[in-house]
Amino acid sequence: MKEQEYFENICCEVEKTNERAYIPMSPDIVQTSSFYYENYEDFMAASDDEKNHYVYTRGTNPTTENLEQKLARLEGGEKCKVFASGMGAIAATFFTLLKQGNHVLMANTIYGEAVALVRYMEKFGVTVDRVDVSETAELKSFITPATKMIYFESPSSQKFELLDLAEITALAKENNIYTVIDGTWAGPLLQKPLAYDIDLVILSLSKYIGGHSDIVGGAVIGSNQLVDDIFEHGHQSLGAVSSPFNSWLAIRGLRTLPVRMSHLSNAITTLLDELVKDPRIAKIYHPHCGSDQQKQLAKKYLSGYGSLFAIDLVDLDFEKLKIFVNHLNIMSIGVSWGGFESLVLPAYKGNNEQQLKDRGLPISHIRMYLGLEDPQSILEDIKQALDIAYGPLS
Repeated sequence: MKEQEYFENICCEVEKTNERAYIPMSPDIVQTSSFYYENYEDFMAASDDEKNHYVYTRGTNPTTENLEQKLARLEGGEKCKVFASGMGAIAATFFTLLKQGNHVLMANTIYGEAVALVRYMEKFGVTVDRVDVSETAELKSFITPATKMIYFESPSSQKFELLDLAEITALAKENNIYTVIDGTWAGPLLQKPLAYDIDLVILSLSKYIGGHSDIVGGAVIGSNQLVDDIFEHGHQSLGAVSSPFNSWLAIRGLRTLPVRMSHLSNAITTLLDELVKDPRIAKIYHPHCGSDQQKQLAKKYLSGYGSLFAIDLVDLDFEKLKIFVNHLNIMSIGVSWGGFESLVLPAYKGNNEQQLKDRGLPISHIRMYLGLEDPQSILEDIKQALDIAYGPLS
């Protein structure tokens, strides 16, 4: 076949219609970078409103839009924008809503990269305070005339402490402040921050929503106006675009999310009810094991429990910490969470003791994720590793 004939028959062929109609059980993966237009006028109209038309997958894509519509409905928001990572979603939100002279108030322990990003933005004139509070009302004393955003996680990273969402929004509205929550720990099924007037919910799609440890993604959900603003500026300018295939994998994850979350919510209480009895564990960080005040907040805001938690071993012996972690047989050492496999992640990395002190964590602090394995098997795995590190209980 001559080169020109090949080009005409293959390379320029455009499938505009299907010869046989079909309705797929699973949504299509629209794996394309660009979209064709019938005429110049249609192209001009679409280019003028790329938020609502398919022009280039860096902006909108049918598969990603399908995911966005599902996430918006699950969270009870008007609109959602999906990103290539959770940090892509966080960065786009900060980039869009903050400007020189603004102050960000970060409450309790927060994903370290999010804190680092806002601190980096200090060179652009944005200031930040990360504060630890035991009562939500204490946040009022940290608000300044320049405060533009209250950013938090509830439950928080590492310590899994809850804040009162209604109190935060009441305080923010009095001072014309944006409220942004990273809601990944509970996900869209176990907590509904937008129902309490939180402005924006950010989710890591890599965790429970993906559910299989095979994607990286993020999402921002909120009002049409805020999400459109984030699309136009943060998403389009920073370019953290979800691939159509990753968006499709997230849709796949959503199909089993209720079943997985129901299992995990029941399994984590079974595990923690036994671990709390072990004297070799000094403290367990999880709402199920929290104070009466924390349990009341959990009852108010959570319809179930996520299975990410943390423990402090009973002493600060680094050798015992290493022995314990290295002798876990089912739980694997690894970052992230939300998939099938149970994971363990020690907070101490041998060179970050001061950082841990700043966060109020001992070197014996260990984050754990209970996956979809039988919780009794995970309990036995933890117990046998503790036996090797500390000796069996008498």
